Amino acid sequence: MKRKTVAIILIAAILSCMFGGCGSKSDSAQTQDKGDSSQTAAAPKELVYAQSMAITSLDPAGMQPQGYPSGYEAAFAVHNGLIRFTEDLQFEPDLAESWTTSEDGLTWDFKLREGVKFHDGTPFNADAVVKQYTRMINPDINLGAYSLWEPIEKIEKVSDYEVKIVTKTPYSAFLNVMAHGSALIPSPTAVEADPDNYGLAPVGTGPYKLEKIEPGTELTLVRNDDYYEGTPLYERVVFRYVSDPSARISALKSGDVQVADAIPVEYADDLEADSNIKLISKPGLQVFGVGLNQKNEILQDKTVRQALNYGIDKEAIAKTLFMGYVTPLAGPLAQNTVGSAELTPYTADIEKAKTMLDEAGWKLNGDVREKDGKKMEFTLIVPDGMYPKDVVLTEVIQSQLKEIGVQVTINKVEKSTYWDQLKVPADKTGYDMALWGYNPSHGSGQIHMENLFTSNADESEKPSLWNFIWYNNPEVDSLLTSAKEQVVEEEFNATMKQAEEIVWEECPYIWLYSNNIISATTADVDSVMVLPVVFTLVHRVK
Repeated sequence: MKRKTVAIILIAAILSCMFGGCGSKSDSAQTQDKGDSSQTAAAPKELVYAQSMAITSLDPAGMQPQGYPSGYEAAFAVHNGLIRFTEDLQFEPDLAESWTTSEDGLTWDFKLREGVKFHDGTPFNADAVVKQYTRMINPDINLGAYSLWEPIEKIEKVSDYEVKIVTKTPYSAFLNVMAHGSALIPSPTAVEADPDNYGLAPVGTGPYKLEKIEPGTELTLVRNDDYYEGTPLYERVVFRYVSDPSARISALKSGDVQVADAIPVEYADDLEADSNIKLISKPGLQVFGVGLNQKNEILQDKTVRQALNYGIDKEAIAKTLFMGYVTPLAGPLAQNTVGSAELTPYTADIEKAKTMLDEAGWKLNGDVREKDGKKMEFTLIVPDGMYPKDVVLTEVIQSQLKEIGVQVTINKVEKSTYWDQLKVPADKTGYDMALWGYNPSHGSGQIHMENLFTSNADESEKPSLWNFIWYNNPEVDSLLTSAKEQVVEEEFNATMKQAEEIVWEECPYIWLYSNNIISATTADVDSVMVLPVVFTLVHRVK
């Protein structure tokens, strides 16, 4: 039976721990198990994972802070980092046995595991960490996540199995960076041999090692019998690109694949009712909204922006369009994001929206409101096929805003060119509104807010981060800068709440919802674990 309370927040991912003995880590409140797993067939020797994205590179230097490139899931199976995320975005040791930080929050000391080797026989030690992390603080090499690493000043070897990392200032997101994909550690021997093509010939310390790769199509890994945590359950793991969701589901039902990600909500009930399938749903971190271009004269009025928010029935969208697998936002961050504050939602109130627009001077003239000879008309761009039900969603928004006298024209944009149309100088924006789903690949709400709402320094240049709506508030800038340097949890949370309250009240977005991550496995696959970040991993053992 379909669960009534499906928790918040999307962000595309499942974290699969598909190795022996991990079953206890499954989130029973979010995972539907069919029957007694002890009575299911033996786990397959080969695990085939149908991915919604093509596999192109396993290089940690390409891992983005917003979303992930293709191949990220496999990169985590091949590599380890010093630490890693738990199910609730806390941190646990990986290649580091332990760590400490100085009272001023500037220095982090990591004690490393001994006896670990890379797949090519290169020993894992402090030298390997220093070489890789020194690369990552170089903006000419770290082309993916340099913004995450920029606050780090240096990495030093203390002994063969101890490293020291020094930040320029206290850095609240430091552990999130260390658990991020960009902090995975490759063999220095392999990197030095061919740094430009490392992503197609990765060598790590992980439970699986590369057998073959067909870029954009399929990647095969084989078991690493010397893995430090124990013997992985599967002899071979295959990552196969299957773009069409119905094809992924058909392959899952037939047993051709054992794991499928990015399950559309319209398939969820059917899979949940299938005794041969396990449906997995987990709150993620991705937030959805309609960005309101602050260079549009009409949208510069906060009252108008707030009225637009009251004009959208997010609860109806959640229940009807997404079948309860999304949760309307109660703040600019997903609620399981570090530093999120639960605020008062903009619950649909059509009459309140109309009154606010009336009082702002926008009077109804026929079907459309007017003021000073201008009509309340907007162009909303949507990346056709990038997000779940993206075009239908904008059509619902269009219809609901029409009820309060706002006319919206939908412009469907090829998804491959969407970012190019968003990240342009202020005077070249060809939209008033834009559907947007921000997909953080780490747990830090500070980085999330900084990327979306830090004022752009130069309007003649394209946004350096993701503030494509040209939001500008020096007080928010100051608060986010302070939060970045606050390592005392209580101080950090208080500062974040102040910033979130301002942004929430100013409504630079029509705030929508956060999704659940929905994936599925065959019943004979045990030990699937879901994390609220954007990847599906197959690398954990007990």
